[in-house]
Amino acid sequence: MSCWRRLRGVAAAAVLLLGVPAAAAWAQDYQGPPILRKGEVDGMTDAMYKAAFMDWQTGKGARPADVPDIFGPGAVLNVGNIYMKITNNGWIGNPSLATSSDPSAQWPGASGIEYLNVFSLAVGGVNPLATDPNAVRRVSSGGEWRPATLDPVDKIYRAYDGILNGARYINDDQDSDPITGLPRIDEDFLDGRDNDLDGKIDEDFAAIGQQMFSCMMRDDTPQAINTAFAEKHVPLGLECQQLAWAYSIPGFTNFNVIQWNVINRSGHVLDSLVVGGVVDMDCGPIDKANYWSDDFDLGPFPSGVFPHEVATTDKRRQGPDMRAPNTPKDAAPDSALCSHFDVKIHGFSTVDDDGDEGKTTGIPTFMLVGHTIDPLGESGPRQVGFAAYRAYTGGTPYGQGGAPRVDQQRFELMCGTQPNGVDADGNITAPPGDQKGDWQYWWSCGPWRNLPDGGNVQVTLAFAISLGTNRLGRQYAGDYALYKAGGFPDGDVGILSKYPSLDNCYAVQVAFEGVYEEKSDWPMLTNGHGRETPVHPDAGEGSVTVSDCRDLVPRTVTYSGPTDWFDFDCNYCTGAYDSQKRLGMFHRTWNADAPPPNPNLNVASGYNFSANPDRIVPAGDNRVTLAWDNLSETTPDPKTGWLDFRGYRVWKAAGWTRPVGSAGPADDDWSLLAEFRHFYYYDPTTNQLVARNYSYTESGDSICPKVKVPNYHFPEGSDVCKHSPTARPALDGGCLDSATVDVCLRLGDLWDIQSGQIIHPSPNIDCVREGGNCVAASGCILGREVCGEPANQEQRTRYPVGRYELVDNEVKNGFVYFYSVTAFDSTGVNQTKLELSGRRAAVEADGVVPQISAGTGKNVWVVPNPYRGYTSIQQRPSSWDLIPNGSDPTGTHIDFLGLPRGRWTIRIYTVSGDLVQTISSAEAVNDAIRNPVNGLPGYNTQQDNPNDGQARWNLISRNGQDIVSGIYLFTVESDAGTQRGKFVVIR
Repeated sequence: MSCWRRLRGVAAAAVLLLGVPAAAAWAQDYQGPPILRKGEVDGMTDAMYKAAFMDWQTGKGARPADVPDIFGPGAVLNVGNIYMKITNNGWIGNPSLATSSDPSAQWPGASGIEYLNVFSLAVGGVNPLATDPNAVRRVSSGGEWRPATLDPVDKIYRAYDGILNGARYINDDQDSDPITGLPRIDEDFLDGRDNDLDGKIDEDFAAIGQQMFSCMMRDDTPQAINTAFAEKHVPLGLECQQLAWAYSIPGFTNFNVIQWNVINRSGHVLDSLVVGGVVDMDCGPIDKANYWSDDFDLGPFPSGVFPHEVATTDKRRQGPDMRAPNTPKDAAPDSALCSHFDVKIHGFSTVDDDGDEGKTTGIPTFMLVGHTIDPLGESGPRQVGFAAYRAYTGGTPYGQGGAPRVDQQRFELMCGTQPNGVDADGNITAPPGDQKGDWQYWWSCGPWRNLPDGGNVQVTLAFAISLGTNRLGRQYAGDYALYKAGGFPDGDVGILSKYPSLDNCYAVQVAFEGVYEEKSDWPMLTNGHGRETPVHPDAGEGSVTVSDCRDLVPRTVTYSGPTDWFDFDCNYCTGAYDSQKRLGMFHRTWNADAPPPNPNLNVASGYNFSANPDRIVPAGDNRVTLAWDNLSETTPDPKTGWLDFRGYRVWKAAGWTRPVGSAGPADDDWSLLAEFRHFYYYDPTTNQLVARNYSYTESGDSICPKVKVPNYHFPEGSDVCKHSPTARPALDGGCLDSATVDVCLRLGDLWDIQSGQIIHPSPNIDCVREGGNCVAASGCILGREVCGEPANQEQRTRYPVGRYELVDNEVKNGFVYFYSVTAFDSTGVNQTKLELSGRRAAVEADGVVPQISAGTGKNVWVVPNPYRGYTSIQQRPSSWDLIPNGSDPTGTHIDFLGLPRGRWTIRIYTVSGDLVQTISSAEAVNDAIRNPVNGLPGYNTQQDNPNDGQARWNLISRNGQDIVSGIYLFTVESDAGTQRGKFVVIR
């Protein structure tokens, strides 16, 4: 692992390595807000928890887009198999179902099976300037981290690999350091601020994964300082830049990654900085009472050291073709310097005792992936590893091995002055617990000494889940010992195959290690084999004399001269070099392929709201109009630079009943509605785009290819629908049957081979414009090897939502439906051909409810009538009613149909004339689960658009009570006059 080292004085003085890839983790059972799934914790009640996170400006609970982002539906990683909530309040996970129905970490997908309660960020340090003894050693943990301000800019930001201005390791804005002249790359963290003071905001940041959330937190805001749980919070003056990301590509979907960059903003040196926290992994169905109480601790499962063979394309190998004759001398002339390297896994796990009758089939693992290191061990750890580890069941006193309750206890635990459960190499030595219960953990890494003002420490962790059982996990210690002794069957392959958790964690660490590649335009490249650390004196220091483990004599580096590189970790594999080209290799971490990002949809909650003036309304009369943009087509692959988009898959989820703990449809709820391939090809002979797939006759008639379509749609009344024995009915009155038809395609069309349906790009949608000009993306033509040559580059114009439209008539008014459009690519040829696709996903706020068209207002009726309520949700005949949750406490509704255009008011009465409820056309429908968008109310109103003739009522009276069985009367007042009617409720 490479790192940046700045030496002061004339020798290798103790300094901190800043800004180096690293790893860390979070934790819980601090004396902070309670884990409300479990009721009262550490003396904190639900009311106290909510009070800690009230909106400081309005006195009301914060909405999802406000700060802090803890209430309501927030940022949830959901492109992989782990649905995990990210906050900007010192927590990962959802500690309170009373404030949000988001999952903490469910797997697989929105399954309702939780594997995490919460883990928190904790950073401890020594303030050498503090005069109050109580302020010298402090720890900022959990809710003591807050957004920098309450301004809207201080929120969680969303990005993905390939987003505009977010290319990793690329100088997006083509700027340079005014002092050194070197390019400034990925210098502007994505947080809505001008971090590099160049007058631009978020113009050059590093996006990673198919979904990424970023935010900035501090421990010294007024809200953080006023956080009072067990003791008064005393800040250290720290800032944390947090990244959280997930992948949708095969082999990477069962882990999520968290990265903290902790920066000293105190104005002075901080000593003995440690990073860690509490981890509370709970395994079980969320609808099962006390599902966390029967878990077992698996200790350091699946930690270990395993060899990894370096790919032949990875320049880390430094084979004979990269070495000058006899250089270096300690490698055979025909061998690679680094054919293998050790993969070190640091983590711990929890498991359910019996799998909950086949429901809880996974094992969650908390991994310390990497953190800032100092190969000399002077300013920080020499290698990645834990500094402290403690496992305990909830409620265990601190003196008996339980959770620390105050900063003094936290600091002494994190610094390892108490029994720390790890060895000198940072490996966990504490054995697994032998009883089941609610297991929780404290961990830490570090310490880092004398962190200067502006200095930073980076920590990276992963939360991984894989198939496994308690019985299997408890066999690991013996099997690993057997493996290290050389006696495990099939060695590496055998033990990785037996333990899916190990295989998953191994994949995490290998991905983090990445690859070495040739990148001659990178500003800082090593100048020798194995030299991983650059050294250059600061201004005014003159020169420094340094030696490493391979130098026969020390080397002198001057301020006026070039940067020199040293091998302080005595490892050829952490600094790859080509002696023949005299060129250092670039280390690309988290090296992974990426599918195109999924397009933006008109059903997304951030688009489909009544106040959106540009909206393409999805909900119609027994129909849903789905519209999307061409973002997927205009995003180059971040690894190859190719514009390799190939097509879209359209998914639909119907019959969703909102299972307990579910944030949206589960994987099994989705069905494929259509798959469209993009007609966009280059003619290899002319190097021009193919304009069409058909030709013309001399008379001007088109000759199109004839294609057999399995599910061709015939209109109502056709002879096929009347006479074909294989025809299948469609809801719109037509039918489906196999047919051979002409398929005429033009450049840019989308074509479904199963149905023969063709979607033409809309000619009525203007391009996305900036400064009056169409925005276009540049990339390499798919398959071209030299992307830098102009002849291999192409541009694609960006279009907004509405570029493509698809109508689904297979829906019924009043029911909720979900849609997801995923993009896929196509790269490689023959055996190397690879197709990657985005993941289908949606949350409750993205649901669409078809609405009957507006009528005259003189014939309004109620559906269903009578309404029949059932004691058990399982007795309900359809998904019309949903399982209650915090935002919808009844889950029931009736709908008024045939409402007129224009304003109207519905009043509902008992037969004795008592007013029960009033509903207006402008009333919000789903404001409890929607965010404000660009200063506009992000919810839908009862009259969602002028043609909406349907309104919903949840059977709650104006006094907040469920209505009882009986006959109810209603009036509808509008410009068309007043109509009266009645309906029946049976409960």
